[in-house]
Amino acid sequence: MITKSRLSIAIAAVFAMSAGIWLSSVQKANNEKASADLKDKELSAARKNFSPIQGNILSPARKIAIPALTRDNGKTFSIDDLTGQWHFLFFGYTNCPDVCPVTMGVLAQAKKMASANNHLFPQVVFVSVDPERDKVEMLADYVQYFDKDFIGVTGDKDLIKALTLQMSVVYMKMPAEPKPETGTSDSAYLVDHSSAVLLLNPEGKLTAFFNAPHDPKTILKDFQTVVNLRK
Repeated sequence: MITKSRLSIAIAAVFAMSAGIWLSSVQKANNEKASADLKDKELSAARKNFSPIQGNILSPARKIAIPALTRDNGKTFSIDDLTGQWHFLFFGYTNCPDVCPVTMGVLAQAKKMASANNHLFPQVVFVSVDPERDKVEMLADYVQYFDKDFIGVTGDKDLIKALTLQMSVVYMKMPAEPKPETGTSDSAYLVDHSSAVLLLNPEGKLTAFFNAPHDPKTILKDFQTVVNLRK
């Protein structure tokens, strides 16, 4: 015969076991919820950092003040030259040994591909970050080597600096490796500079950065992505 004392102990044990199971299930549910919340936060952060292009899209687009620079035809270059259609701006210099000719060549290829398919393509503008050496006549020959419709722009070094600061473009003069047979001179230098291609919308506002390495198909795809997002 089970005494009341033993019955009470048995009931208490069952209750404790049930309470333990319930507490364990509550803790498990809380842990699962916390884990799910953390995953949601991580996913949200990833979505914010995700870019649908090989680069970054600015939202809202950045208004740019264009100082009075000089086109490769000797005429003044102003904000009016960057409105009414899409533009690609690339900052470089004619003595650049690698990044500039490769990028300009890619842009030329991308334009040919777009033209072959009757697709829209931005006007390409090459802005010199080496105005001390890149004179107007040199720029014309340089950009038209890649495409007859490409535009070259130069100007006072302080005005170039004012433009690059607005467009998050950086550059720095670097001494060139001395050649034993010739030595060095004041003109023997390279310019380290940003490699991104910048996209301006028809209102002349900075809309996107297309990051290197550049490829014609990627540039065309990313440009169309930006255009579609604008609609």
